[in-house]
Amino acid sequence: MLRVLHTIEDVREQTREWRAAGSSIGCVMTMGALHEGHLSLVDAARRECDKVVLTLFVNPIQFGPSEDFDRYPRTEEADFRALRDRECDAVFAPATETIFPLGERRIDQVRTKVVVRGLTDVLCGPRRPGHFDGVTTEVLKMLHIVDCDRTYWGEKDYQQYAVIRAMVEDQGLPVKVVPCPTMRDVDGLALSSRNTYLDSGQRAIAPRLYAALRRGARRIAEQGIDVIGETTKQIAETLLAHGFDLVEYVEVYTGSLGPAVAGTPVEELRVFGAVRLGGARLLDNAAVADEVGG
Repeated sequence: MLRVLHTIEDVREQTREWRAAGSSIGCVMTMGALHEGHLSLVDAARRECDKVVLTLFVNPIQFGPSEDFDRYPRTEEADFRALRDRECDAVFAPATETIFPLGERRIDQVRTKVVVRGLTDVLCGPRRPGHFDGVTTEVLKMLHIVDCDRTYWGEKDYQQYAVIRAMVEDQGLPVKVVPCPTMRDVDGLALSSRNTYLDSGQRAIAPRLYAALRRGARRIAEQGIDVIGETTKQIAETLLAHGFDLVEYVEVYTGSLGPAVAGTPVEELRVFGAVRLGGARLLDNAAVADEVGG
């Protein structure tokens, strides 16, 4: 039976009870508007842990002033139904005031914030100033509240996963950060709550992002690190030709978000892309290792 919890003390009371019974705890953190990508994380947690908690919180401090906080989809009752079907044990759905009792609504209003340097200076970091600081500040607080053993993150938002993994390591938290494969629609589009922003024409274009990134990853797998510059340029040109409104970046980094330098094994590389299409900002990435020998 799904328990819906709204206060920090309710969550702590529940996790203390589970701990006393010797249960391991897995946590999936979301902003709601759940889809099969989120639910696959619940499934992964269910396979590996005795109890599963999902957090459902649209975090205001990870949104910039011109971003989509107000229109971000909120489907709480549908989310609860989906979680019951997946046998999630508890959902923590706090009010904003519960997590930010001082009235913080932007990262620059937060008294204590968590900054992971370096990893947030590439890819989405410069394009969304303060975004990752808002993510890590809220996630660290959730980890302290839920007291889980393992937390599960999708690889679609790979930079977010890498940043959280680094934060947990740097803080010495006894939590394993588990990456999970990106869930995709039949045409290859990565599942995302923001896909609801796409109209039918844009939805037909959107899968071409991943297709282009995969082609680039395959070329790097076949021809090596020396073709990265030419390959990323060609991907960006292809995406614009396919009808994307803006290519924010197409870049290649290692799985730990290090630079691709001479001597880096191609199997360690990923091709990352971010585009704008209508009112949606779409992210994806392709692992070169998946294309080796393909």
